[in-house]
Amino acid sequence: MIPTGSRLLIGATLLSIVAAIIYGTTVSGSLGTTGLISLSVAFGVITAINLFTRDADVSVKDPTAATESAAAHHAPRPSIWPIVAGGGGVLLVLGLITYPVVFIFGVIALLAATIEWMIEAWSERASGDVGYNAGVRERIAHPAEMPVLALLATGVIVYSFSRIMLFLSKTGGPIVFGVLAALVLAVGAAVAYRPQLRNATVQAVAAVAVLGLVAGGVAAALAGPRDIETHETTGALATHGECETPDETHADNNASQTIGAKANVHGEIILRSDGTLVARTIGIPGDHSAITITRSNPTNIIFRNESDDDRRLVLLLGEATAAEGADSGADAGESTDAEHAAREQLCTALAEADGSQLLTFEIGAASSETNHFEFVVPGVDNQSVEVIVP
Repeated sequence: MIPTGSRLLIGATLLSIVAAIIYGTTVSGSLGTTGLISLSVAFGVITAINLFTRDADVSVKDPTAATESAAAHHAPRPSIWPIVAGGGGVLLVLGLITYPVVFIFGVIALLAATIEWMIEAWSERASGDVGYNAGVRERIAHPAEMPVLALLATGVIVYSFSRIMLFLSKTGGPIVFGVLAALVLAVGAAVAYRPQLRNATVQAVAAVAVLGLVAGGVAAALAGPRDIETHETTGALATHGECETPDETHADNNASQTIGAKANVHGEIILRSDGTLVARTIGIPGDHSAITITRSNPTNIIFRNESDDDRRLVLLLGEATAAEGADSGADAGESTDAEHAAREQLCTALAEADGSQLLTFEIGAASSETNHFEFVVPGVDNQSVEVIVP
């Protein structure tokens, strides 16, 4: 007797063969005929397999059907890993068009879902006892799952916190995290003083809090961090050749006007109240127009401003060459500034009246007629201290 499923497949096969014959003889063109013939072949193969297995029915006369058939086994437990794998695939695609970290999370989710799903499927076939199978899975998977899950959970929480902190403003961040800390304290006090609270309630509150944190972290990561102002330094002034400006810059804001006693200085450059610039070397008495330093050795120099204006000390390195594009009609002062701007520079922050600044530098080449080093103060003309490097 032919099973019901096989009858339907036989009918579909015959119908597709008749359709191929009618279409091939009445309609010109081979594309439709080829498609119908392919359909007939596919139905024929499926019909043959179904007839061979008799619709996968178990004969009532089979004595082992009650113990070995699929219906005799316990149904597998519901598994979350297909959902995790699907979520990992979504993160994988989103990461290709958004941020690399989203792609990494997708890869991690797919790998975890694949491994866990395989272990779960294997353990469910260990025996006919559901409890024993669950114990087998725990012995195999828990020694690796717990440390990895703890590490991943910690990483996700830390990353979410970091994204939220970078997204919030400087004033809003402390307020938000102060409120969160108060909520955590309140929940902890409630759990401590009300032991009769059900574990399920506490776990649900913790789960909602973690999900909210992760969701906030993802939203903040997609929105991007707040605009963080770049703080200019004297190194940036030197890089851009802007040490010659006598005006206050961002690098001069809140600059300390004193030097620690442990600065280990080599000497001092002093701008006197009368506008003259002199040098003093530790251990050598008197004021000098030049200062000698050791080559390729870190050197600390203190700049003391005894004038009434805010001034900065600039160290000019290398050969003095005219700046490109200097106007031929420029006066002597503008020409000097252009030549200085064309040389490599190092400078201090602005020193206030009676204030001091520290300049640390290292010169790796000896001074010469073509390789000239000197200290100057922007805004003070015709004053310099030569730096001699043996």
